[in-house]
Amino acid sequence: MTLRHLFGVNLVFALFFGLTCALVPRQLCSLYGLPLEEAGVWTTRLLGGSILGFATLMWFGRRTALAEARRAIALALLVQDSIGLAASLAIQLGGRIALIGWSNVALYGLLTLGYGVFLVLAPNRI
Repeated sequence: MTLRHLFGVNLVFALFFGLTCALVPRQLCSLYGLPLEEAGVWTTRLLGGSILGFATLMWFGRRTALAEARRAIALALLVQDSIGLAASLAIQLGGRIALIGWSNVALYGLLTLGYGVFLVLAPNRI
């Protein structure tokens, strides 16, 4: 897999979660067994906007020829996915979320691993 392919896979998930967080936050959170009050809806919509911002980075990262730009985007995504992995694992282990939450742990784990491989083990493939 190339970094371009990893950006593409990540882009699909980012578009899904970004749009659902922004447009239908209550329905998305209900899948995880998490009820939302008004503050939660507002925060989830802000999160959706941030995820869509990352999706924009992935979109342009797939197309850029500059290795420095791809490296910077991959590093930003590694930070974001590492934090997502830690947060998803913490809430899942705390038993406060439905079993579907393990899919987030797996997704963030795979993305963190992927970006880590490109940045640490195979920097010449960026």
